[in-house]
Amino acid sequence: MTSVILKNETAEFEMTLEGSAFTKFRLTDNPINPLDWRLPKKRLPDTNIGSFLFQGHFLCLGTWGMPTDGEKKAGLKFYGEGNTEVWKITKPLHNTDTSQSITTVMQGPIERLDVTRTLNLYNHSSVVEVTEEVTNNLPIGRPYNILQHATMGGRFINQKTILNTNAGKGFYQNAEYKRSTYTDIEETSYEWPNALVPDGEIDLTLSNQVQKSFVSTHIFPENETHGWATLTNVEAGLLIGYIWDKKDYPWLNVWHQYEEGKVKGRAIEFATCGMWQPFEYMMSNDSRFFGQNSFEFIDAGETKHKTYFMFLLPIDSNFTAVENIKMNTNSIDITINNEGKTKTQALTF
Repeated sequence: MTSVILKNETAEFEMTLEGSAFTKFRLTDNPINPLDWRLPKKRLPDTNIGSFLFQGHFLCLGTWGMPTDGEKKAGLKFYGEGNTEVWKITKPLHNTDTSQSITTVMQGPIERLDVTRTLNLYNHSSVVEVTEEVTNNLPIGRPYNILQHATMGGRFINQKTILNTNAGKGFYQNAEYKRSTYTDIEETSYEWPNALVPDGEIDLTLSNQVQKSFVSTHIFPENETHGWATLTNVEAGLLIGYIWDKKDYPWLNVWHQYEEGKVKGRAIEFATCGMWQPFEYMMSNDSRFFGQNSFEFIDAGETKHKTYFMFLLPIDSNFTAVENIKMNTNSIDITINNEGKTKTQALTF
């Protein structure tokens, strides 16, 4: 595959052009790459046989999940076209006083949803800013979804990996905890981090609670302006995190992948959607979750602008949890609890 690499004295970042997956993000002095995850070729859905692998952090665009029968006949694949097309560089890698940046574009041949993505790796920092512009080139407006499928694996993920977020109300769905109905998601909802699943109550921050794969879907409290989520491997001394404007991505879907007797992956999937259902279902039923729709509308010719930040942070061996993250003009301020003692670390850019 053709890779784009951004690198400074602090961190290294790598993205493929085929499917545009983020496949590496690591600190210069730490060999662990949290984005070392991929789905084996034999596990690809039938719609995607012969297409690019699902790996690292990739983009789901148009729909979240399997296309309808009609969409399959039209050539659409699982998770849409963002992960199936070759992206082109429109602004080559260049340096400024503050960052290294590159711009790529994907033109959706079937759905006519184009994406322009600009990456900025800030100088002297382990912070990458990702800005995406999604344009609807159809002559009609339509519902659509965009989901950032950020999946961690490899040596970074094990039963001790810790997931922290400021997410709030949620419900379970998919994998080995399948729902028979979505009409009761508010009545059976729970508050992060304590999930009520068919096996009982589990702590979603921990990776050793159940020997099953599952998805837990959440919205954010009204008083939060940003959503954030982190995964931490204390033994590796490493934390990876994301922060975004809640208006851009009002949902967080947490995937726990358990296979062959161990935790294979954990995903931070922030998105415009949280309902694993086709648009037909969501428009035929009141599928809102505490007032939050599970889709976004994009008008004919409209361009949606969305930005998020991803970052790495070395952590101490007595790390307990991330308590809060704040987005400031020139920094991401991360408040960490180390065995009862809190400290705030600023990643400046």
